[in-house]
Amino acid sequence: MVAFLTLGMGILGEEVPTDIPEPADDFSATVIDQFDVSSGITLFSLEGQTFLSGRHGGATVSIFFHKIREIDFFEKGGDLFAIVIMEDGSQVELKIDKDRIFYGPLPYGLFSIKSGDVKKIIMRGLTKQER
Repeated sequence: MVAFLTLGMGILGEEVPTDIPEPADDFSATVIDQFDVSSGITLFSLEGQTFLSGRHGGATVSIFFHKIREIDFFEKGGDLFAIVIMEDGSQVELKIDKDRIFYGPLPYGLFSIKSGDVKKIIMRGLTKQER
């Protein structure tokens, strides 16, 4: 009984999405988390924005979703990094904030995941513009 209650407390402590930001552009993506669970997302955004930003050396760089083919996340020295594979095949490495949240609706509910819990994102493209 104690184990059951302790397990439940962890779930209740999580932030549960009841509303998600709606981006201006409708991108779709497949998000694969650290447990290898795959979710197909529409209206995909990073906190309502349709670009990924992070540190590239001493600069802050923002890459628009329409230029991205895939993003692979990994930890190094306690920091989160992303290898961004561009549509043209080139790659950019960014240092990412672990607490930024990706959002989107699912057929059965709302999706939110911290960047630190993501293993890979495969961009499927722009579905429609100017919502």
